[in-house]
Formats: sequence, structure tokens, C-alpha cells
Amino acid sequence: MEKKKLVIVGCGDGGIMLSHRTFKDFDVTVIDKSTMHYFQPWQLHIAFAGAKEKKIEKKKLLPRGINFINKEVKSVDLANRKIIFDGGELSYDYVVIDTGSAGNYSKIPGHQELFNEFGDTHSNTAGAERLWSKVKSFSGGDAVIGISYPIYKCPPSPNEAVFLFEEYIRKHKLKDKTKITFITPFPRAYPAEPLNEFVEKAMKERGINIMTFFDVESIDTKNKTISSIEGDTIHYDFAALVPPHKGAGIVKDFSDDDGFVKTDKFKLNIGDYDDAFCMGDATDIQTSKSAVTAHIESGVISDRLRGIDSRFDGRTHCPFEFGYHKATFVISSYTEPAVKLKPSTINYITKLGMKYLAWQVLRGNMDWFFKIYFSITDPAKLNKKIK
Repeated sequence: MEKKKLVIVGCGDGGIMLSHRTFKDFDVTVIDKSTMHYFQPWQLHIAFAGAKEKKIEKKKLLPRGINFINKEVKSVDLANRKIIFDGGELSYDYVVIDTGSAGNYSKIPGHQELFNEFGDTHSNTAGAERLWSKVKSFSGGDAVIGISYPIYKCPPSPNEAVFLFEEYIRKHKLKDKTKITFITPFPRAYPAEPLNEFVEKAMKERGINIMTFFDVESIDTKNKTISSIEGDTIHYDFAALVPPHKGAGIVKDFSDDDGFVKTDKFKLNIGDYDDAFCMGDATDIQTSKSAVTAHIESGVISDRLRGIDSRFDGRTHCPFEFGYHKATFVISSYTEPAVKLKPSTINYITKLGMKYLAWQVLRGNMDWFFKIYFSITDPAKLNKKIK
């Protein structure tokens, strides 16, 4: 019996894992504009500790014999089951979108110029290395770190950045010469209240100022100021801002104004199409844009492709580093608030271990472990235990 054609558009963490879960039952083609896969969480350590990038060829992560097309997809026509890319088109029986998200530096006036000078941890290795050069040369002054716009990937990352920066300047005896301010459009330093208690306590103990309800309206790189929609202006000598994010915008009639794919938050299908799905950062689902979310979603989509009525429960499990070798995890779901998990050294070691296991996880070699681990760390169980 001839296998059905499954095309995975975009080869992020979710797409790679889905390929391993489906290649035996489907004729799988993966199409992506890049041949390299980067361990994106490591950009924080590149930017604030001078770490070296961690990358690998995508083909080395995909199942043997799988069809990989190194092209940029221009559009996906769901009605006609066609994928249009540079130099050709491709038909399918099933399609899964995993095109991720990227910084939209044109959304805020002056943000592109700020990025050109300082870089950030949400672009690429070059951007993270540019930020590291600014960290190394910093000798004191006003440091502004935070979130420029509510839609961005990896929710804990801006908080991790300010904690790692504070740790760096303390170790280099610059604390007395530096004023650190964390800006956020949200009403608290971290959106999830249970974890915000730990976050704000740590920031206050470390002398980090918090400016909430700060929606960045414009950035003046000449006068080194950042202004908010609310009317506040802050000066900077050093700035590291998470940019607004946008999706690829390639799915006809099913992309929102920011290019994210309109996706059913439970079934992960696109619109009424039972042959089209979306996962990871590419969706418009109001949950964490992170690798772990894509990991879990890939299992749901794999089931649904086989006719199993699996549902995504909104599970998140994001590592959250506090600096000084301590970390926690953002564990929640659609029905469960974030678990009030205290930062610890054990959690930090667990987070760090992901760097060394990353490629094995993507190849599906750790599925047995994560099935047990995600069961043990189920947010409903943990919340009940902590209460």
C-alpha cells in the first residue's frame, strides 16, 4: 500500500521530532530554507557568558532516507493542497507548518538601529555575539533589559537575561556603577503570578528596578532613550530588548496580522482542514512559544495523523534560569496555573543537561524518558502537592 505524502514545512524542534514519529508510516518530506539547526536557548549564554554556539546540520537530525528540500516556502495553498517554494511547488496529502517566529524589528521605530548596535538573544548567533561584545565592554551606567512587545518567544528569556547580566556585573565589580532597569508591558515582572513572587523577590534583592506597563513605542538611538506608549521615557547606556515577533505569514487566508497561523488550540489543525496542522512558535495559540511546547505538540499531531483523537492541553515546561546556578521551570496548562516551583540548583543542573541531550531528544531517543518525566511533573499533580 502506497504511503500518504506528509510535508513538514519548516524544520524546527517540533518538525524534526514529528519526522521521527511519522517516517515509518508516511512518505515524509521536510522543506526548510536553512540547512543548519541551532540550539536557540544557548544564545543567552553566548550573549552573557561568551559561550560558543551549538549547532548541527539538519540532515543529521532527520531520519535516514527522508526527503529534505533546502528551499524557502513562499505560500501554502490549503484548498488545493499545494506548497509553493523558490523554483517549484509540491503537492501533499497532509501538511504540518513548523516555520517558527522571528524578530520584527520594523514594528517599533528605532528598534532596528538598536539591534544593529547591541544585537539581542532572539535573532541568531551573530546577534548574540554582538550583545556579548557590549556586555564585555560595559563599564557602568544605565542598563535597560526587557520586553518591547507582548508577543515574543521563550517567555522567561528576558527575565533570564537581566538575571545573567546582573550576575556578570557583580562578578566584575561594576554593581556600584550600574543602574539596571527591567521593562515589561505586563503588570508584573513575570506574567504568571505564582512564579512572579520568586522573580520580583530576586530582582529586589539584586537591586534591579522594575518598570511595568511599559509598552515600547519608539527608540531614539541618538539620544539613547526608550519611550513607552504610556508616556514614560528611560535613558540607556546598555540595552537588550526582546523584539516583537512575527510568523512567516505563508498560509493563505489563515495567517493573522503578525503572520501567525490561526490554529485550533486543542486539535492543532488549521481552520476546518483535517489534513493541515500547525505547531510551535508558528501558531497563534496563546501559550508558550518554546521548544518544549513544540515537542509535546508533535506527539499530538503524530496521533491525529494516525486517526487518534489526541488533544493538546496547553502544557508548558519552560526552563527558567535565575543566575547564580539556580533555575526553575514554568509548568502549566490551559486549566492549570503555573506551578510555584522554587528556583534551585537541582533545577539548574536539569536545565543545563538539556544542552547535552538536545540532539538525542530531537531524534526521539529520549521519548521514553520524557513520557515518564512529563507524567511526574504534570501541573495538576504538582499544584495539588504544593498546596
